[in-house]
Amino acid sequence: MTHQKTWRWLFLVLLVVILFSPLVYWSTGIGQAATGLSAGVGRGPDGTLISSPKAEALHGLTLPMRIERLLIYPLLLICFQLGGGSLALRRWLDRKAQGRRQAHSVVPYREGPVGRLVPRSWRERLPGPDLLVIFLFVLAIEAVLALLFLPFNYYSGFILAHQFGLSVQTALGWAGDWVKNFLLALIINVPLWTGFYVLMRLMPRRWPILAGVLSLTLSAAMVVVTPVLITPLFYEVRPLDEPDLRDHVLTLADRAGMHVDEVYVVYASVKTTRVNAYFTGFGDARRIVLYDTLLTDYTPDQVEVVLAHEMGHWYYRHMLLGVLAVGVVGWIGLFGLKWLLDHTWRLLGLSGPADVAGLPYVLAVIAAVTTLMLPVYSGLSRYGERQADHFSLVVSQKPEVFIELFERFAVQNLSVVDVPAWEKLVFYTHPPIVERVDMAERFHEQ
Repeated sequence: MTHQKTWRWLFLVLLVVILFSPLVYWSTGIGQAATGLSAGVGRGPDGTLISSPKAEALHGLTLPMRIERLLIYPLLLICFQLGGGSLALRRWLDRKAQGRRQAHSVVPYREGPVGRLVPRSWRERLPGPDLLVIFLFVLAIEAVLALLFLPFNYYSGFILAHQFGLSVQTALGWAGDWVKNFLLALIINVPLWTGFYVLMRLMPRRWPILAGVLSLTLSAAMVVVTPVLITPLFYEVRPLDEPDLRDHVLTLADRAGMHVDEVYVVYASVKTTRVNAYFTGFGDARRIVLYDTLLTDYTPDQVEVVLAHEMGHWYYRHMLLGVLAVGVVGWIGLFGLKWLLDHTWRLLGLSGPADVAGLPYVLAVIAAVTTLMLPVYSGLSRYGERQADHFSLVVSQKPEVFIELFERFAVQNLSVVDVPAWEKLVFYTHPPIVERVDMAERFHEQ
């Protein structure tokens, strides 16, 4: 009991940190002073790029915020678990469902159309009231976590973005996007985790097998569905309709020996000043997507270099390989999670490995493992980006434009051009700008 009190106090401390840390960042005055800082990159005596003062100031705020989120999220979940909060919530839901459970126990299993379709053993392992408890528990955890981090996300996504001139979105627009994200998270995550615990109850020994299949299928489906259904909820998306640029695209694709059906434009300028482009999908659902800020603020040659980079991802099948890699690693992780739950559920006071009260523990473990895997994931991602950069240089044959492009990216996106080795190792999914410029300079000299 003494240990539980310690974990509860630590949980309360973390709640205070999460809720009030935005005030601490705001009180530094860095964001308020951002308008007076230069966004222009410079060159050192040896010719190397130097980050702008404005980019350095933004980086000085966002890096500790990133580390805070990375560390506090799993620690908060562990404290809630070990402090008894998770068990208390599940027991409270159990009591609320007790009347339903008693009524269910007197209803013959053979009654009803559903009862005839579901195997008797499954109905015995997971009565309807138990399923309701699982669903409500997952819903409560997801909703409370989202609301708890709302002040943090508002500061980082709205206040800070406006202070540094990276956003033109209204507060009402930001709130609308947050609500959409919140509802999407509930629509996706609540059935996902409910299904996870349903599988554990119905297939206590073999659940990782089916869970792995479903996880891989869902990952692939999300890659296909996101640009078609989810992105249009937040932005207007249309096929590229500029004839000259479209000719550039087709010429570039022919030069690379590739076939491109369509390039899409995301009209992001109503919300942000950032520029971006990305490749998504695989098979017949492949897409190259450009922000309209790229089309309006950059030259055709620079857009061509960006397109060549995205075609590089297409050429090397990075999206497909990424989904398969994540699926395989996740599948292995599910067997590891099963072993862990089988050996720790008693220590956590759970009724069994499939007790939904262990969800915070599961989320904390996944978050911790994901953090430990960041260097591997980031390293593989940087390798893929270097491949795409090299592809862009070879196909476009415009290294000078490549260099100009990334120097402009550093200015418009307020990106620092280089970071310490440890930060690149952990956080950087793309090579720092100075490395990308160096690659182009070496290519130019060859």
